Amino acid sequence: MRLQGTSVEGPIPSSFSALTKLEDLRIGDLRGEASSLDFLDSQTSLSTLSLRNCRLSGQIPERIGKFTNLKYLDLSFNKLTGQIPTSFRGFSSLQFLYLGNNNLSGELPEDIITPELIALDVSFNPLSGNLPTQFAKTKSINVVGTSINANGLQDNKVSGMLNCIQGKTKCKNKGSSTSFSIKCGGTAQKSASGIEFDDDSEALGAAALYTSTDEQWAVSNAGNFISNPKGNRYVAMTDSQITETLESELYKTSRISPSSLRYYGLNLKNGKYSVELHFAEIEMEDSSSWKGLGRRLFDVYIQGEKVLEDFNIQKEAGGSKKALVKTFDANVTNAIMEIHFFWAGKGTCCIPYQSTYGPLVSAIHASQVSEAADASSSRKRVGRIAGIVIGAVAGVVILSSVFYLWWKKDPQGHMRIFTDSPRKPLK
Repeated sequence: MRLQGTSVEGPIPSSFSALTKLEDLRIGDLRGEASSLDFLDSQTSLSTLSLRNCRLSGQIPERIGKFTNLKYLDLSFNKLTGQIPTSFRGFSSLQFLYLGNNNLSGELPEDIITPELIALDVSFNPLSGNLPTQFAKTKSINVVGTSINANGLQDNKVSGMLNCIQGKTKCKNKGSSTSFSIKCGGTAQKSASGIEFDDDSEALGAAALYTSTDEQWAVSNAGNFISNPKGNRYVAMTDSQITETLESELYKTSRISPSSLRYYGLNLKNGKYSVELHFAEIEMEDSSSWKGLGRRLFDVYIQGEKVLEDFNIQKEAGGSKKALVKTFDANVTNAIMEIHFFWAGKGTCCIPYQSTYGPLVSAIHASQVSEAADASSSRKRVGRIAGIVIGAVAGVVILSSVFYLWWKKDPQGHMRIFTDSPRKPLK
């Protein structure tokens, strides 16, 4: 059963508990009332369970850890609370576990990582403690936005740095850079305008964080292309010429994601930035046949603000393999810029082939256009302005007094003195 990209509203019916023979259940992007996981009771036949962005609240039931056939579990982008169930310890059948963007607390269960686990994403949760000792056995792990001690991870320094993007703490790093440019999914290249786009050809996993060699930017991915005949790959590419641009090579490779793709500009000086996002639809086809019916829709957030909703590259560019650049302003106040590409479940999933959906981006270029005002200089400027205003008001008062005195004088310059007494009433 698959209910994704619809206008269906929650909550998830409790009667779904009767669907005990389901092997694959995917519900996503519900509106309306909050849902819970109470309907999950005896669905032990499930191998794939995805309830992503379903407005789920409450705690994760311990009984889910007893679903011995479960290989793929995605409960990300919900409002789940409490701790990760202890029943997830030694969850031997599980290969992919996505719990990111919830409100889960506590520590990771010691034996949550098994030899079978391929990907673990617990990003953006108030989790703490240390990584389980077996973390090296997991091919992909993402703990960005948590307080988990990431020592031992390849990108532990950047992972710790990114803890501050939730805004709860001040970033310790002092910004020194004023720009970053990324050739998403491809090798480094220089544009005709002289912009040096950095290499981003690293093979990302299903729950990955990668940092550039100069630590000026990072990229994280979460999600798994289920039932993809081409396997799990997070880069799209084409040999076709890209039109509407002089930079065709810039658009021949792109980063793609089945769920959530985030880029971070690091060590940035605070201030106002211009952000250029480069797109070209290189997977969907312009065709009069059924292959031309595919639609890719996704959302884009910059610094937590939604700047594009249900964005359709093909529609806005006027066709496939046509370059499109979208430009936005963004403010950096904490030395980090976050650009989030998010699939909200809309569009088609399987045209022209299975798992053709989710965000796609070809390149990113961000540069500072103005610096942030220094606090001390701002106070001095405010003081100067206040002094000017007070002086101006005093000047107006003095001038008004002089004018008043002048107006009171007679033509000979004497003061006018009123001596007439009130007249008596007539009898």
